[in-house]
Amino acid sequence: MANRKILVHGLPYFGELFVNLMNGEGWDFRFYPDSGIGNLTRMLTSLMACDVAYQIGGRVTLGKFLRAAKWLRKNKIVIHWVGTDTIDERLAFASGKVDQWVRLKLTHWAETPWLSHEVNQLGTSCDVVPLPGALLPERPAPLPRDFSVLVYLPDASLGVLYGLDSILRVAQQLPQVQFELVGLAKGSINEPPSNLRIHGHVRNMTEFYQRSTVVWRPVKHDGLSFMVLESLAHGRYVIWSYAFPGCIHAGSDEEARDQIVRLHQMHSDGRLHLNEVGLQIVREKYLPQNLKEQILLRLEKLLET
Repeated sequence: MANRKILVHGLPYFGELFVNLMNGEGWDFRFYPDSGIGNLTRMLTSLMACDVAYQIGGRVTLGKFLRAAKWLRKNKIVIHWVGTDTIDERLAFASGKVDQWVRLKLTHWAETPWLSHEVNQLGTSCDVVPLPGALLPERPAPLPRDFSVLVYLPDASLGVLYGLDSILRVAQQLPQVQFELVGLAKGSINEPPSNLRIHGHVRNMTEFYQRSTVVWRPVKHDGLSFMVLESLAHGRYVIWSYAFPGCIHAGSDEEARDQIVRLHQMHSDGRLHLNEVGLQIVREKYLPQNLKEQILLRLEKLLET
């Protein structure tokens, strides 16, 4: 059987991980970011020849890529919503700038039930389809001797979205607990508390997962966070602002602080062990190979229509 050609476009981080995982076995996935004249020329050529166009990053408006796909009369197009894209598109929806072909004629998938619900509110039917790409270990390392909480912030200007104020507030309230902040590639944090160590961009998070006991993600909006899945696969305890199997739900700073105190006390007493519930959830529902097979089955059905 000839390779079925899937052109992948959209968010670079997700797109590159996705293509590396999905390629092979009669499938030819190729990723094209939205940059560079040469790249755009190659992408247009690939778009003409592809069996399915696959955009990672949702929208209900056209944009250059979908405009080109519409002009070429491509009708097998997947739009995969992965996070804050639903926030970005609310304004377009509210102002009546929605393109009906994008909204009604394309195939829309979302990583989580809450994202699917948000896409539905934009007037679009949307199935829940997790996106593979999380880097999961074969087996977890034991919990570390020293208790610490791992948090994430890529850009200081995105502090509101990622809950920076919450992180600083709780760290100040718990001077006995060590906090590790990773990912800060842009901007800086003024006068962080002494128990908050700040690290820049990290290419391989394994060491930080192994050194942490708790991973806290106090975000205001999220998709299916790879950091959450990876933390669960490492057997760590995850405190998240979303209710999710295997995680501890905390809707406020106070709830997160109380959970950190509880886990810290259990650790001090020698009663804290690997998060077996979280491990089981990942093994049953979020292994990359299983998610890959689910997407390939859906693409097969799309190609048959």
